[in-house]
Amino acid sequence: MEFLVVLTLAKAVHNGMRQATITRTVTAAPGSTREGLLSWALNEAGPEMAGSNIVFFSAEPNALPTSVRAVK
Repeated sequence: MEFLVVLTLAKAVHNGMRQATITRTVTAAPGSTREGLLSWALNEAGPEMAGSNIVFFSAEPNALPTSVRAVK
């Protein structure tokens, strides 16, 4: 199943704050967990964001219900 993952991180640095937001789609294997998706997203942030605080995390199926129709 494909998920939309959004992760925002913040980290204090010597001259203020560094912030990063990762927005990705990922296909998760059956049996995957939200914790697994969070770990994956943290890894995507790279070593420069190690030790950051998690400001926001969301992992939602990347599909709309069939009752939702696009606006033209």
